[in-house]
Amino acid sequence: MGNIRTAMNRGAYDFVTKPIDFSDLETTLQKTINDLQLLIEGIQAKENLNQAVEEKEVALQSAAFKQQFLANMSHEIRTPLNAVVGMTNLLLDKGPREDQLRYLNAMRQASKNLLNIINDILDISKIEAGKIVLEEIDFDLTETVDSVYQTLHLRAEEKKLNLLYTFTDEVPKWIIGDPTRLTQILINLTGNAIKFTPEGGTITIQISKEKGTDPVWLKFEVVDTGIGISADQIHKIFESFSQENSETTRKFGGTGLGLSISKQLVELQGGTLQVSSTKGVGTTFWFLLPYPVGKPIEKTEQQETETLLRPIHVLLSEDQPMNQMVAIDTLEGMFEGIKIDVANNGQEAVDKSAEQKYDLIFMDVHMPVMDGYTATKLIRSSGNINASTPILALTANAVKEEIDKCLESGMNMHMAKPFEPEKLKKIVIQLVG
Repeated sequence: MGNIRTAMNRGAYDFVTKPIDFSDLETTLQKTINDLQLLIEGIQAKENLNQAVEEKEVALQSAAFKQQFLANMSHEIRTPLNAVVGMTNLLLDKGPREDQLRYLNAMRQASKNLLNIINDILDISKIEAGKIVLEEIDFDLTETVDSVYQTLHLRAEEKKLNLLYTFTDEVPKWIIGDPTRLTQILINLTGNAIKFTPEGGTITIQISKEKGTDPVWLKFEVVDTGIGISADQIHKIFESFSQENSETTRKFGGTGLGLSISKQLVELQGGTLQVSSTKGVGTTFWFLLPYPVGKPIEKTEQQETETLLRPIHVLLSEDQPMNQMVAIDTLEGMFEGIKIDVANNGQEAVDKSAEQKYDLIFMDVHMPVMDGYTATKLIRSSGNINASTPILALTANAVKEEIDKCLESGMNMHMAKPFEPEKLKKIVIQLVG
């Protein structure tokens, strides 16, 4: 036994004694083989785990690169687009001739189309990355659907189409959910219906109560008398970048992202987007969504022509000359007596903020010498006369991570370029008022 103990202590796996008992030898050998097999399986499992971890890291890195690429591309496209949209709006306010008005309106519509394409691509990337955050707020359903109608009825009239919307009596006026995403879905579906419905046709947005009391399940339908979708192609229409066929793409344009985005947004809210269609007769898209019943929001009375009661002094931090021109001319047209200083980079913004008290600071993000995030942090931590001055991010960055980064650096609000003048006016009044 002493020799056996010594052997085991020195690393022997097992032992058999002499004279050999072959039954004992067979059992020992089988046990050794089984243990060896378990050891091999363990090594293989560890290798598989390591490979899975590596693949996950590569996938995460790839996703991060994709998000950064999209953020950069969004910024690079939005920056010159802001100048195009801004200067078009400024020219429209100058009382152009009738022929000039036609060209300028076409430019504005083309710019909106380009911006919609950019937003669609960003939305698809956010949905794929699981970064869509849904609101849960009280909102007026009637007002939301009417806003869809107001957005699209001129487009329908240009094609000589009838655009209608209807509610059944059981549908609650106030519900709780995400009005922005519901609007986006209905605009996508209704815009598609307008695109694919010939002159003289009709598109109807129908909202009815399907079941339940709280939450109430509402059925949304967009019914058109358009060209319809063939039965063998209908399953393809919800795929990203897909349309019924290449002829559809050539004739009607578009990215093929609208239906894919709508489908995924509906599913994120607990519903399913479905379609029925007859070629040459028309198409109906419909979905059910659950909404808790909401409470009316008391609106404060505000004049539509609300403006500031005093002249203001602002600092515009912007490195692009064209965008400086758009911002200055837009703000001067909005607010009488406004005084605007310009900083061409973040360092200039920090320096100027230490010398002069401002009512508001506009802060671009991507600037030479010093970026807007760093400049904002330095202004906030400086203890100088503008340490608590409202700072508005007016930037071509439009992805959630960049918006969050603006707020985390100390900016009060974010507005993406190209901006809508009326929205900018309201935000300025809100921050300075």
